[in-house]
Amino acid sequence: MGTLYGIGVGPGDEELLTLKAVRTIKKCDVIVAPCAREGESSIAFDTARNFVDKHKEVIIKHFPMGGKDQNKKVFEAFESIESKLKEGKNVAFLTIGDPFVYSTYIYLLTHIKNKGYNTETVPGITSFCAAASLAGENIVIGDERVLILPANQVDKIGEEKFVVIMKVYKNEEKVLDRLEQKGFKYVFVKRACRKGQLILRNREDILKNRDYMSLIIAQRK
Repeated sequence: MGTLYGIGVGPGDEELLTLKAVRTIKKCDVIVAPCAREGESSIAFDTARNFVDKHKEVIIKHFPMGGKDQNKKVFEAFESIESKLKEGKNVAFLTIGDPFVYSTYIYLLTHIKNKGYNTETVPGITSFCAAASLAGENIVIGDERVLILPANQVDKIGEEKFVVIMKVYKNEEKVLDRLEQKGFKYVFVKRACRKGQLILRNREDILKNRDYMSLIIAQRK
């Protein structure tokens, strides 16, 4: 029986893969990576492409972000992976960022563990850690706490001094309104460590540069 390896490939720059991630990719027989839309390329696979031997079997699976088809698509991916594990093959499931932070891997792992297959997870650099380094902004310091939340829950920001807001796309105005109301300064990072990368601090510039791969790091003034 093979093993499933969940591998975080970082924010999108191949130089930010860990040595362990590269070594694990190379020892796996099958490489599986998610894509956000049917027929599109996979950011995770493109990030790790140069470390995947050309003779390896590569499977790109569509994982919708939410919606009624998500469970169906996750189970289809599980069945594809299970068939390889039954053949005794080791499978690498690549995920952008870290496998346990807002990742499709989390849903997949439930099915895998329920069937008793061996699993191992290799951590990756998160998008918000990479974004903080690019922008030169700290995420949290001292004895403070940091709140990490998706943009659709921005109303839950309370008295925290440090906030990271994920999944900003299509919620930009709501997020910026809330941050300004609460007295935060903020930085918007688009496509961290990838082509098209932008670091913006002006509200109007942010609203002109909406992007699916974006987040905001904020600190109360």
